[in-house]
Amino acid sequence: KYDGYRFETFKNVSGKSTSLQHNYVWSLWEDENHDIWVSNSKGVSKYNRIKNEFKNYEFARIFNFTIDSEVLGFKFLKDSQNRLWVNSTNLQLLQYDSAEDTWKKAIYEIPNVPDPDQTGFAPAVAEDLKGNIWVGSPNYGLLKQANGEDAFRPIPQALLGGINFTERGNTISEIFCDTANTLWITTRSGIYKYNPEAGTIKTIKEYKDAQTDIWTNWNSILSDPQGNIWIANNFRGILKFDGISDRYTEIEIAGKVRMLTHGWNITFTQFMIDRSGIFWFGSRESGLVKYDPVNKPFRHLSYDKNNPSGMSAGGTFGILASKAKPGITYVGIRGGGVNMYDPKKQTFEKIGFKVVDDMFGGSVRSIAEKKDGSLWLGTWGDGLIELDKNFKEVRRYKYDSTNKTSISNNQVRVLKTDNQNNLWIGTNNGLNILNTQTNEIERVISKYTKQYPDQLVAELDRLIASDQNVAAIERVIDVQDLSAPFEVKSESTYWIMAVGEIDRTSRADFGWIENEAKDTVWLMGDYEHTYHAGGASKNRIEIKSITLPPGQYTLRYVTDDSHAFGKWNEAAPTQTSLYGVVVIQPQSEDQMQAFQAPVVREGKDELMISGVNINDIEVTDKFIWVAADFNGLDRIDPATNSVKHYAHNPADVNSLSSNNIGDILADSHGNIWLATNDGVTKLDPITETFTRYTEADGLPTNLTEGLVEGDDGEMWIATRGGLSQMVINENLKKETFINYNSSDGLGTDVFLSLANTRDTEGRFYFGGEHGLTTFSSISANKTPPAIIISNLLISNKSILAMGDESPLKESLFETKSISLAHNQNNLSFEFAALHYANPQKNQYAHMLKGYDQDWIYDNRNFAAYTNLDPGKYEFLIRASNAYGIWNEEGKTLSIVILPPWWRTWWAYGMYLVLFMASVVSVDRIMRRRIKLKERERNREKELKHAREIEIAYTNLKETQSQLIQSEKMASLGELTAGIAHEIQNPLNFVNNFSEVNKELIEELQEELKAGKIQDAIELSNNIKDNEEKIMFHGKRADSIVKGMLQHSRSSNGVKEPTDLNILADEYLRLAYHGLRAKDKTFNATMNTDFEKDLEKIEVIPQDLGRVILNLITNAFYVVAEKKRQNVNGYDPTVTVATKDVGDKVEISVTDNGNGIPQSIIDKIFQPFFTTKPSGQGTGLGLSMSYEIITKSHGGDLKVETKDGEGTTFKIILPKQTTA
Repeated sequence: KYDGYRFETFKNVSGKSTSLQHNYVWSLWEDENHDIWVSNSKGVSKYNRIKNEFKNYEFARIFNFTIDSEVLGFKFLKDSQNRLWVNSTNLQLLQYDSAEDTWKKAIYEIPNVPDPDQTGFAPAVAEDLKGNIWVGSPNYGLLKQANGEDAFRPIPQALLGGINFTERGNTISEIFCDTANTLWITTRSGIYKYNPEAGTIKTIKEYKDAQTDIWTNWNSILSDPQGNIWIANNFRGILKFDGISDRYTEIEIAGKVRMLTHGWNITFTQFMIDRSGIFWFGSRESGLVKYDPVNKPFRHLSYDKNNPSGMSAGGTFGILASKAKPGITYVGIRGGGVNMYDPKKQTFEKIGFKVVDDMFGGSVRSIAEKKDGSLWLGTWGDGLIELDKNFKEVRRYKYDSTNKTSISNNQVRVLKTDNQNNLWIGTNNGLNILNTQTNEIERVISKYTKQYPDQLVAELDRLIASDQNVAAIERVIDVQDLSAPFEVKSESTYWIMAVGEIDRTSRADFGWIENEAKDTVWLMGDYEHTYHAGGASKNRIEIKSITLPPGQYTLRYVTDDSHAFGKWNEAAPTQTSLYGVVVIQPQSEDQMQAFQAPVVREGKDELMISGVNINDIEVTDKFIWVAADFNGLDRIDPATNSVKHYAHNPADVNSLSSNNIGDILADSHGNIWLATNDGVTKLDPITETFTRYTEADGLPTNLTEGLVEGDDGEMWIATRGGLSQMVINENLKKETFINYNSSDGLGTDVFLSLANTRDTEGRFYFGGEHGLTTFSSISANKTPPAIIISNLLISNKSILAMGDESPLKESLFETKSISLAHNQNNLSFEFAALHYANPQKNQYAHMLKGYDQDWIYDNRNFAAYTNLDPGKYEFLIRASNAYGIWNEEGKTLSIVILPPWWRTWWAYGMYLVLFMASVVSVDRIMRRRIKLKERERNREKELKHAREIEIAYTNLKETQSQLIQSEKMASLGELTAGIAHEIQNPLNFVNNFSEVNKELIEELQEELKAGKIQDAIELSNNIKDNEEKIMFHGKRADSIVKGMLQHSRSSNGVKEPTDLNILADEYLRLAYHGLRAKDKTFNATMNTDFEKDLEKIEVIPQDLGRVILNLITNAFYVVAEKKRQNVNGYDPTVTVATKDVGDKVEISVTDNGNGIPQSIIDKIFQPFFTTKPSGQGTGLGLSMSYEIITKSHGGDLKVETKDGEGTTFKIILPKQTTA
């Protein structure tokens, strides 16, 4: 079995009753159920495609046949009454009863023969147009079963014109009924036509050498779609009749020879004509023979040494269809000059010319024609040759290194004439323009042929011989690695001139400069970044300025083993005699500037193209299009002398597909077509947009060489994989490709660029190494292919091999739709286009609707999809035959991938019920949980809040402690300043009385020396008085220091009896002197009003002292602030008083400042509240004071104030306190 994708072989398997019963198969027939009936050497087997098994009918067993030889089945016939007949050996004709599933012998009624002999082989059976069945019996000749009757009866011999169909050499081998109800009969001895209506017979052809071999019984007759009768006449070959007439043609059999016996060395058996019109002939010894009756359109012309008027030897280099001589085509031959081909005479006329320098012995790569029929020949070594209309040489244009108006190279690749009759010449070293009126040539430079000004190079050449030459390596021969050291003493600018051999891919001969560290500080540029030095294009020159710092340098130069000084393998440099590198130091700024001359463009100044090796030229009404090796496309506008360049951009799919262009064609619609080494590109010159065509679109290869426009938008493309015909398929809305190769008669698969044309009579020519391929038109097979889905694989397992698990309900070929389980969602499809004219060129497109967004044209007959979601899909297939005729109807298979049971509607209904029940249950549970969680959440919040309060409280306490300590230190600072002032007075007394005592002691000593005792005693008493005063003031200082130490000492919280008057007086003085120490301008009146005989009370002196100090300090601060306001007659006064108020004692601090505003009176004891400017108070003084009085001493701190008059703070302490 062949499904268009692969072959599957069915064989007899011993012990397996459902396998094919015998491996000798004679014929096949497909019934209306698409079961395949197989005749074989044991009878008949029926193949069920769905079950993938055979049911076997063994005739010898069914009919109790006892003869040793087997009873084989042969040909099948299904008649108009749906009866199945089969020929057999030894039983002649059998009929199948489908209702009973049994076989029975045909009924013979032979006159005067009561028990007809039905043994022997009857290979022929047919039905005529009236429903009569005909069989050829070896025993009774031609038999007929009339429509409506059961028995077969012989045709009387009298109606057969004496032809005896029972003779051994003339038994009937095949019967066929044509459209006129005439029976065509073949025997071993001839071909006959029998008219059943008239009862007449006609001999069409008889053979004298009748054969009796069993194989000569095997003939086959069919009618083709055009109504022609074809006979596969066994070893006698193939006959084609014109319709149903008696005229016939014997078909030549390719690769076979006619034998002396008037037969062929091949024996045909049966044949068939497929729906695409292809003939398939079975043969005894040569297998299956395919025959395509469509005329092969291609003709291959090449050199034939036995044909003097044939084509010259060598590959076809260039082709030109003559306009001056319609029908004539000029063919340029490599090594064979020019041939003039006349397709009517089928002759080639040689056009000769003198060969001088052509490496192939005379090659013409390009041809151009003048209006009078004279020619221009572009040769491959002899330049451009002009011939007159009699093909005599007029002149020759060759490269001259001394003449810049000569052609730039002798290898001419392409010639094109523009609208001004100028000849554009593309060579292997540049583009040239020949003015055909003046015969002058103008070179068009490229970025690779541009040159420095001759005067600049000449000046540098002159300086090489001067003392300005700093270092030089000259006239370098091959295989050298040279060095020239030089020193730069101070930073200077130098000129470097280097000449060498550099091509597109590498540097062969070049120079560079190294510093002491061997680092390269200059390197000669590559091919694109150097200029042309004349001669061969690889002769490159670079002139460059370079600034070098002081140091030691080395000039370097290397050469390879070819093309060096004195050993040139191509034309030598012509612009300079230097071949090497030189460093020159300019003598002046003027000389430096003189070397800055711009690069001169030869010929047309504004005209500079991209490449040097010209591949093709195309001329349109407005532009000249030029392609050079690997340099993309240039568009020249002669009117403006401007060039626009188009190049391949790998990042832009809408750019030119490749920079390597072999052919340019302007079509009849103005589009520019480009054959590249990465497919074909079409350029719309108006929108300047590119369209690419590649192998993915249907080309046989991306290596394309030539283009020729056909009719109706058709484009012929010469490639290195054959010819490709691009046609526009209106139904598919896209271009499709029909590919031809050597198997189609091209003569080759590899064609050359520029060797292609179409003549004025519509004949195409394509050339290559093989010679010339020519054709006029293609007679395409118009029959679209049938399409089948030959296999469906689920998770890589064929659906045909799943047995009872298969989801198929009928044959896969007949299946229109299929349902699959949710886990059967990895699908692979195998499909085929059943058209065998050229099946390997059939094309495919497929799409899975519901998954693919568009048709996939990948020309594969296989498609795979994985992990498809449940849903509805349609797998669509389109296919074309080898001639681009598409089956638009295509093939469709609807696919439903069912959802899993848990995603069906009833499952969703169950989910809904369960969901609702769950919602109720969950609601109850969740309510309980929510309540519990709410409680837990509240507890968590409370705990969290408590923890946060605890942390904040801890932090606050730490901060408060720090601030309290800060406040203490601030108080200590104020105390220190005051104490320092207080200590200063007693110290002054001590110092003063010490000085007086010193003087008195000196006087005492003098008096003692003088013996004045009384005076001495008086002096000593004075000294004693002074010492007492020193002692007093010293104790006073000691008392002050002890008080300071006691204040600065950390409070231990222990209360002790304290004289509040002394404490208050002491801190009043300390506060006053502390402020004086800070501000010498500060002054205030201090008043005290202490209760006399005030008893001591238990307090914490350090803490209470800080409170008193803070209140007095604040009082001094506010009176000082009011003093600064320059209030007239204002005297800043602070009064400190103590008072016994029964069981309590009151300490008050009063100032005559501005008072406290009522708006803030309630805030003054709050932490961090202050009215002082930023940085002058912490806001903790009164807060701490309030806490010390109220909490530590059980007292109270009150404030009385009058706005603008002053404030009184009162400390009220109990006389009796608890510890």
